[in-house]
Amino acid sequence: MSRIVFESERPLTQVDPARADIACFVGLVRCNTGAALPAAVLEWLKAQGWTDGPFATRQITPPLDVPIPIETYPSFTALFDAGGSSVSFGTDYLATAVRSFFAQGGKRCYVVRMGDPVTTTDSDRTKSAKLQSLLPSNTFAVDDQSGWHGVGHLAGLPDVSYVALPDLPILTASAATGAVGQTPANPVGPEVFVECSTKDVTAVPPPQYGPFAPRLLPGDYAKWTAAVQAVVQYLSQGSLRELQFVAAFPMPRDTDIAEAQEDPSNALTQDIHDVIDKYLPEPPNGGTWQDIGGVSSAFLQLAYPWLRTTGSYVLLEGLEPPDGALIGLLARNALTRGAFTSATKVTPAEIYDVFPILPARETRVSTTPLKWGDNSLKPMIERFSLFGFTPAGLALLSDVTAFAGESYRPARVHRLVSVILRAARTFGQDVVFQQNGPALWARAQSYLKNLMTRLWQANALDGATAAAAFSVRCDRSTMTQNDLDNGRLIALVTFNAASTIELIRVTLALETSGTSAQSIAQLAEAS
Repeated sequence: MSRIVFESERPLTQVDPARADIACFVGLVRCNTGAALPAAVLEWLKAQGWTDGPFATRQITPPLDVPIPIETYPSFTALFDAGGSSVSFGTDYLATAVRSFFAQGGKRCYVVRMGDPVTTTDSDRTKSAKLQSLLPSNTFAVDDQSGWHGVGHLAGLPDVSYVALPDLPILTASAATGAVGQTPANPVGPEVFVECSTKDVTAVPPPQYGPFAPRLLPGDYAKWTAAVQAVVQYLSQGSLRELQFVAAFPMPRDTDIAEAQEDPSNALTQDIHDVIDKYLPEPPNGGTWQDIGGVSSAFLQLAYPWLRTTGSYVLLEGLEPPDGALIGLLARNALTRGAFTSATKVTPAEIYDVFPILPARETRVSTTPLKWGDNSLKPMIERFSLFGFTPAGLALLSDVTAFAGESYRPARVHRLVSVILRAARTFGQDVVFQQNGPALWARAQSYLKNLMTRLWQANALDGATAAAAFSVRCDRSTMTQNDLDNGRLIALVTFNAASTIELIRVTLALETSGTSAQSIAQLAEAS
């Protein structure tokens, strides 16, 4: 061997648009001084219109408000600060989320940097400005690239399935303040000499950051809810319905009596169920979260409790929001077992503790059918994707969305619908310029039948036969004359998702831009 060659730049791989494992992290992270984007990434940005043409005004070096494709954790740390450096403050939540994503088995993600992490000198106004930079604007237009900011970049990333905002808890948490007139107690007693060890054998402990990990007051949860609602509302339109917002549920802050008396709005937070009842309400009579507020939506998956991992020591209290780890598990589950299966069968890596430890009653699945619409007390395992300990070790105990009902509460059902929509959209983009007539209808029906048959064979659908598991119809009866005049092809797909008691109906509308879901509010109906 004459020499060893190290290949420092890895070319970007071609992405299958039907993949269901790619994530997008939007948030705050520092760039490494002098780091340059690889040529492959620059070429990708050029192809997307960020370095040439009317949208070349975005900052590329260092990257700001542009999506950067990442396929390995070393390629992330080559560009961004991983946390724990001399300028860190223990708030490198996006960096640790990306680390956990790859540690749990993720293979590709995008990072949209919107600034540097929160510091101890950031005022509430500064944090609010950083929070707003992450969210889609009120004037957002899916097809207007100039309006793609923060989460809005998802409109130009059709291969993404999961989105996370790891900085959301720290950006909505109020600064901890002591009661008026209270001063810290100084240590008392004489100084005592302690003999040092004669041998230098003690390992240097990792840095610990203070003060505390973000904990929210009742007013803070209102800000957090408004931000989550903005993202969920954005994901409820067009092809973006194929995405899942995975968020870490913030820990509540217990306020003492003196603090509560000084500010009555900060009433004692004694039970996390008080927060759940107010911000994850159960809509009565089949209503939706838009009717009563809150974030009880199938587009949202809440992860809890917070984690201690082999890399979380760089954070406040050594606690890591669980959204990055959960997305990594969902990605590995999609790659190895199928997105339509529960991720609870996937063993987590590098997680060794959770905080807070939950009572056993919160981690036990109900033995009786749940009754929805009455806001009755339900264990947290029914509302959150929980991490916890089992006899076999630490595991993901539940894989559920924040939907307050049975039809879309299992997260695998939402992912199954997303897989169908994504595959149908891919088909629609291939035939969008063909004549809308019986020949195209028959082709669309055949394509969708083959897709549903493969899903049934993979045990994603219930039914002794394919005919019992699903039905596909695309003919003159599924379209009106107005649809035909406007070039719309509409297919009706009904199916029984595995392990559910609901018949799900999806109406697919093919227009000039491809395939989208129609009659969005009526996807699930009792069989």
